[in-house]
Amino acid sequence: MDQDHGNRHISAFDFDIVRNAFRKSVIELNMAEEHWAKHARLLLKDFTDCEPDETIINRIIGR
Repeated sequence: MDQDHGNRHISAFDFDIVRNAFRKSVIELNMAEEHWAKHARLLLKDFTDCEPDETIINRIIGR
C-alpha cells in the first residue's frame, strides 16, 4: 500500500476501499453510531498497519 507511517498518509484509493468497507460493515452488522469511530479505527489499522488520527476517522464515518 502507498503509505507513510510517519505522516499517517493513506492513498485515495486505499481510503475509498476502507470507507466502502466501513459503510458496508456498519449496515450488515446494524451497528449503532456510538461504535462507528472504534470500528473505523480498527478497519484502518488492519488495512494500513498504522494508528489513524481523528481527522481520518471522521472522514471515514462522514463527520
